[in-house]
Amino acid sequence: MRRAFANLLTVALVSLVPPVMADEAPTARRIAFRLEYVAPPGANCPAKSALAELTSAKYRYDAFPDAARASLSVTVRRAGGRLDALLVARDDQGAVQWEETATPRWRCDELVEDVALMIYARFMTPKGETPEAWTLLAQPAPAVAAPPEPPPAPAPPVPAEPRPPPPAQEARLPDSAAPPFRPELSAALVVAPLDTPGVALGGALHVALRWPWVSLGVELRGVVDHRGDVDNVPLRTWLATGSALPCLVLQRGRVCIPIAGGFYQLSLADVLTVEADAAQPFGGVGLRGSYDVTLSKHVGLRGYAEVLFGLRRARLEYVSPDSLSGRTLWTTPAVLPSVGMALVWNP
Repeated sequence: MRRAFANLLTVALVSLVPPVMADEAPTARRIAFRLEYVAPPGANCPAKSALAELTSAKYRYDAFPDAARASLSVTVRRAGGRLDALLVARDDQGAVQWEETATPRWRCDELVEDVALMIYARFMTPKGETPEAWTLLAQPAPAVAAPPEPPPAPAPPVPAEPRPPPPAQEARLPDSAAPPFRPELSAALVVAPLDTPGVALGGALHVALRWPWVSLGVELRGVVDHRGDVDNVPLRTWLATGSALPCLVLQRGRVCIPIAGGFYQLSLADVLTVEADAAQPFGGVGLRGSYDVTLSKHVGLRGYAEVLFGLRRARLEYVSPDSLSGRTLWTTPAVLPSVGMALVWNP
């Protein structure tokens, strides 16, 4: 919210300060840069000429001629599923005079419009003032010096102090070298009211690769019946599944199609005369919707709700030691809803 207010204040100030018109300043006294513009592939960014036209229209002349002494680089980068831009202005000696990062946007055309406004707001010159010398198209003429006065008596030479070396600029990895996807890890608490005879509680681990609009992931999930008995029979039921999760990524949420396979593990308690274990396969496909809340640059919370349709279901029968006939205690429902809360890490 603070950054949005600052952007609105910048727009207001720019609209109130009268700029230097093309016919009011000689060509050599105009602000000018050599424009360098880099955008990542697949980001649907406007061309370099579009940024040059947007900015030049505010100055009412071509602000990016090839003969300019200063340079301005604009590097569009991916930032957590959105796009931001790094702006660096250098003088004719290559020294950095200005550096700023634009607010991340979901669309690159909106980001480029912000960049044009940032350039104009930084280097505009109100009427009656002189632009910064390093931004001018031509080197300013030296001032006429007054006649020199007789030199004073020479003083004994003083050894000059050694100048410290200039600070080394931080090496930057070109955005084109970054992979087109971002890894994502999460751990979730799961509540499933119908996965087992009683309400099932458990957890899940999720690993995914995320692109701007889609993600592909796998999930390991396990839940257990919290009661430990079914129809007064001491019985513990687990459901363990592995799922593939292709998802459509929205601004703060996702829509996924889980494709799950696994097995039910059934264990009779040792209070019975006969102790037994059994496993039955399970399979299903469904729909999941989630919503993300950002906590920091790399950490967030994700709540989700899922409905899984069982393609292969389990059936639980019990035969008591005193009888040869059995009775069905529970059968997997056709629809298995569940909800979860996950802690997400984006390295």
